[in-house]
Amino acid sequence: MTDYATSLLASNSTFTDQVHRMDRAVDSAMDRWQGDAAAAASARSLSESLASSHIDTAVIAIAEAHASHGSVLDGIRASLLAIVDFEVPGAGMTVADDGSVTAPTVPVGGGVVIAMLLQSQLDAQADAIEVRIKALLAQFGDGEVQAAQAIRVAQHQLDAVSNSPEAATISPAVSDIVNGKTSLPSDPAQLSELWSTLSPADKDALFAHDNYIGNSDGLPVTDRDHYNRIKLDDELSRAEARDPAVSDRLVDLQAVLDTIANNPDRMLLLLDTQSGVQTHAAVAVGNPDTADHVSVTTPGLGTTVGGAIGAMTDEGEQIKLTAEKQLDNMPGHAGETVSTVAWIGYDAPQLDKEDYTSEESLGGLIQVSEEWNAQAAAPNLSQFYEGIDASNHDGDPHLTAVGHSYGSLTTGLALQQTPAGIVDDVIVYGSPGLGTGHDFVDSSLDKLNIEPGHAYEMTAHDDPVAHLNRFGWSPGYMSEFTHLDTDAETTADGVARQGATGHSEYPRSGDDGELRTSGYNTAVVIAGLADVPGQLVIGDSAIQTGGRDVLTQLIDAVR
Repeated sequence: MTDYATSLLASNSTFTDQVHRMDRAVDSAMDRWQGDAAAAASARSLSESLASSHIDTAVIAIAEAHASHGSVLDGIRASLLAIVDFEVPGAGMTVADDGSVTAPTVPVGGGVVIAMLLQSQLDAQADAIEVRIKALLAQFGDGEVQAAQAIRVAQHQLDAVSNSPEAATISPAVSDIVNGKTSLPSDPAQLSELWSTLSPADKDALFAHDNYIGNSDGLPVTDRDHYNRIKLDDELSRAEARDPAVSDRLVDLQAVLDTIANNPDRMLLLLDTQSGVQTHAAVAVGNPDTADHVSVTTPGLGTTVGGAIGAMTDEGEQIKLTAEKQLDNMPGHAGETVSTVAWIGYDAPQLDKEDYTSEESLGGLIQVSEEWNAQAAAPNLSQFYEGIDASNHDGDPHLTAVGHSYGSLTTGLALQQTPAGIVDDVIVYGSPGLGTGHDFVDSSLDKLNIEPGHAYEMTAHDDPVAHLNRFGWSPGYMSEFTHLDTDAETTADGVARQGATGHSEYPRSGDDGELRTSGYNTAVVIAGLADVPGQLVIGDSAIQTGGRDVLTQLIDAVR
């Protein structure tokens, strides 16, 4: 079994190498070939690559079934042979094919009683060995049954993606979509329900019809990741070949690949190089469909996919690990899982860091002072929240919306468009306002569709953005928000954590590799443990924090 697995993987590698050669040949041809025929050839190549990807996955599953179960059976076999070939003969006994062990007959010789005692000891020894042999034989039999089941399942996968006419047949509903007679549901819950009824051929047909199908909110995360990775490979190859449609997105596409490559725990939920001025992407750490707790973090000014998707995902991974550690240490929550999503699904305002007087910087300053970009992004972010809720296996995960800087405005506007009960908690930091107005009667949570006691904010020292109150009151000035600490503290898990100052340190790890107090607080909220006494580090309002900053600055000025 193990030898067969090795041979099968070698043959499969030859097959995939041939497919990659085809991909490179088509990419090379696209450098010199444009027009409708070229587009059709490229689509056909993509379709063939998709089919080969399914075959590759199925063949690997067959090989792994043989290898893993073969290894288990080999271990049992080795234990059996050690008894049968060495221990049994060494004791002068014999073993039958069914595992029965027979002790040698003790000659009567000098005394009947002694002979009977010796015979009894040998028979007991033979019985003990027989029990061990038959237990191993039973294990081997059970292992064979399990191996056969696993191999049959894997073989069925391969049969399902084969090129037989039956496997390629698509349903009438999908045929109507492909032919333009109807379209997929836009509602994530309805799309999730429809998708669950589709065959692999149906799904592949929809991908061939719309290569961005993986961005559809409501699809299972594994399918989103599968199709988006195929699209990433396609667009990255075209960008490297200087295809004018994507050549200016090479840095972004490479950053996405670097973020998810060789890391099966990271999933590509969004990839879009066409709809915006900038590339859009979202990467999850962990599987949001199976996680008990999910967070979606939206960044602000100056964020690009090329410059930030890797760092945001790494920060999300550290938050996930810290959150799961708190859960494992909390009675009744051990084993609960967390998935964090870095969502750069909009055109964040930009500044030219080399020249703050350039046209780009001036345009970015205007954008960051207005709600335009956030208003354009809010419907997509809201639908993304609904998609996470719809595709989760439990149907209602504990979902936390996280927003930083201008991204908190985007988060606030999105929450105002999201039905109550979808997002459970919101935590923002360095926020210039959530688009909830400047009413002196605080009604922000009603507008945000968040239950009282489930809204949190952090305002670090020396963060002027958190005091702008530009888009409604900044959350640090709102009584309905719980104000969390950002100073250096020893948290409930016994870790001495560094503090966060300024506008950018909130989600970043300290010099010691541990999350700062602000990151720890974020992890506790995401883990759903904010209501457990002593877990959060409660802080001061923005008025108190800002007042101390002003006083410190005055003292420094006097000095």
